[in-house]
Amino acid sequence: MKNTITKSFGLGDYAIIGAQIDGFSMMLHDREHLSTEVKYVPACCDSLTTDQVEELIQRIMEKARYFMEQLHENIKCKVIFVDFEETGFAPDSDMPSIEVRSLEKLHVIYRFSVEYYI
Repeated sequence: MKNTITKSFGLGDYAIIGAQIDGFSMMLHDREHLSTEVKYVPACCDSLTTDQVEELIQRIMEKARYFMEQLHENIKCKVIFVDFEETGFAPDSDMPSIEVRSLEKLHVIYRFSVEYYI
């Protein structure tokens, strides 16, 4: 079962301090690919400042690292910041260099996939 995605995380696992979840969906594409879409909004105000967006991106990457620690080593997670670009960032690499801007919400896709077979 190490070559299939058998563990997923619940809504509460995606919660981040300073933000609220405004949209959440999961799609199991097949037994090797799972996408979770989350829309984060600020907990305190109507929109996210650039500083809040930067901090939220950092916390999202930390969250993705936590997810990877909980999964088999052959299952990887990429994070896509839909509001900025469609490139996936690996949580075990450096922080993504994104030119941030203020937003009403931050739309993120956590993409889990089996990278190799063991």
